[in-house]
Amino acid sequence: MADRQALVHLLRRVREAHGLSQADVEVCMGLAPDTYRHIERGRRLLPDLWHGLVEWVRQFEACVGATTDERKAILEALSRAIIDRLAELLDDLRQANGGASC
Repeated sequence: MADRQALVHLLRRVREAHGLSQADVEVCMGLAPDTYRHIERGRRLLPDLWHGLVEWVRQFEACVGATTDERKAILEALSRAIIDRLAELLDDLRQANGGASC
């Protein structure tokens, strides 16, 4: 969970560094009004892996004009978020199996 929040905070910092508003990102990405604002405020989650998270992040990078260093930082944060989510899913599976190893 913390890694997903770190990714959102990084996206906000990148957006702000490029002088774009939340509405600018929404328009560029074709999102409904307030969608991105709600993501930054924690009221809405980023899409998950099965619903296009990687593509969503790539589109965000294109819309803000992310630099190579920013893209690298975003990729690292995205990777941590994916690993965090996978660990959660494995814990759920372990609990469903009565604590037995997967």
